[in-house]
Amino acid sequence: MTTATLFAFVVAVTGASTVRWATRMALLPNEFPLKTLLAAIAAAAVAAAGLGYRPLPGAVQWAVLVVAAAYVFAPIALVAAVRSGAWRLGRTATALMYWTPGGRAAVGRLLAQAALQQGDSEAALALTTRHDAVLLSQARLASGDYAGVLELEEPAGAATADNGNLVTAARIEALLALGRVEEARRETNLLKTRFEAGRQGPLAYRSLVLSEARLAAEQGDLDGTRKLLEQPLAGVTPATLYEILGTAAERSGRHAAAVRAYQAAYTAATGAPRKRMEARLKSLGATPPTATALLARRPLATYLLAGAIALAYLAQVLADRFYGVVSVRGQGLYVSNLVAAFTQGLPGVPDAGAWWRYLTYAFVHGNLVHIGMNLWVLFDIGRLYERRRGWGDLLAAFTAGTAAGAYLTTVFQAGVPLVLVGASGGILGVAGALLAEAALGKSASDKLLLRSLLQWVAILIVFSLAMPGVSLWGHVGGIVGGFVYGVIRLRARLGARFSQAVGWFCVGLLALALVSALTTVVPLLP
Repeated sequence: MTTATLFAFVVAVTGASTVRWATRMALLPNEFPLKTLLAAIAAAAVAAAGLGYRPLPGAVQWAVLVVAAAYVFAPIALVAAVRSGAWRLGRTATALMYWTPGGRAAVGRLLAQAALQQGDSEAALALTTRHDAVLLSQARLASGDYAGVLELEEPAGAATADNGNLVTAARIEALLALGRVEEARRETNLLKTRFEAGRQGPLAYRSLVLSEARLAAEQGDLDGTRKLLEQPLAGVTPATLYEILGTAAERSGRHAAAVRAYQAAYTAATGAPRKRMEARLKSLGATPPTATALLARRPLATYLLAGAIALAYLAQVLADRFYGVVSVRGQGLYVSNLVAAFTQGLPGVPDAGAWWRYLTYAFVHGNLVHIGMNLWVLFDIGRLYERRRGWGDLLAAFTAGTAAGAYLTTVFQAGVPLVLVGASGGILGVAGALLAEAALGKSASDKLLLRSLLQWVAILIVFSLAMPGVSLWGHVGGIVGGFVYGVIRLRARLGARFSQAVGWFCVGLLALALVSALTTVVPLLP
């Protein structure tokens, strides 16, 4: 399988996922989802041609892939730009890539949502069209323009459209911020009447619960507020929940509880909402959490693990260029594979069955596309799991998945000559541990996560079966190893000390494996 074929398959699979994003912003034949769909189809055609061993001419193949990749990865890259603060660059790129007003508005809607998640009200307002009352209401709320929220008219069909309830909820929040409690109560009653009349979409439910919780908080009913917020509210940020609880505690005169809630909201928030929490804490005579406390909540282990894998790949490229291909009993192997890959059925490989090869193969990759795909998945899955559990559990799941991937390969491919490389087994170990969290969890967000993970795993299995040279049992073993660790971790009810202890153990074990590979095999090289 060529690099172009692998890349085309990655673009096609990513495109299928991106199309789902795009159709949430606008329906076909809007330019945004249409271009994304056509790009995914083009990449799939290139991949199919490559798998049929009749690839397109090189220049044509790469020209199609470059254009397809641009429109598949553009939404992801534009969202990343907005989240990093470069929203003006994102807006310019949108104008260059999408040429119709509808297409630009749809992409702008996606970017405005990303800006709101970051608490960047300036970007959200700049990226939202003046006709989009839903996003405008959220953006003006984030900027503190409560009068501007009340000036907005409900979108046409708001009484029947689920997202129209978000505008009503924004009006209620603005009225409460302006001290107009009775008007907010009337709006909430109207929202409840709509909901009870049968218009019970998920956004209507979320809007009603949050509005009732804000009213209860304004009255100082901390217990009632807490009871309302215990209900599953998919899509609501922790910062929002903590802020409402803080308001309830403050109004009820529970100073210490209000400070704790506002500090939690400050930690979870970004941008303007964080500044708002800082002001509330100062009004209570308290201080925001320190930079050290904020840093401790970042998924540093995910970043460091990704950095270690990237540095190992750089060292691999340099070593392979320096030594070239090494002949082992008539078979050519790159020196990186000879040193660290998990091998089976290849006579002459030093310490082929050594324990450390069950781990070190995670730090060797086939090519740039291979490591790029793995690091991308690690960033997504790793950060999510680390924020839920901690750095130690992330490394433990990675280590368990790596070892289990190699072990299941020996069980189901016994006697088959092979070279196993790549961090995908360990990364899927993290995914397996996250899958255990979602499967054993009871909240609505866990159910949504479980469904998404199962769909993702199904796609991965199809990918492993369809693509030559991709290790099915290495992937399955990674998921199984991580899932088993995740179940044990949850059922045993082990605390933070165990997480830190197992994390340091895995750091030592991975380091020892790499040192063992280098000190055992490198001295034998010609």
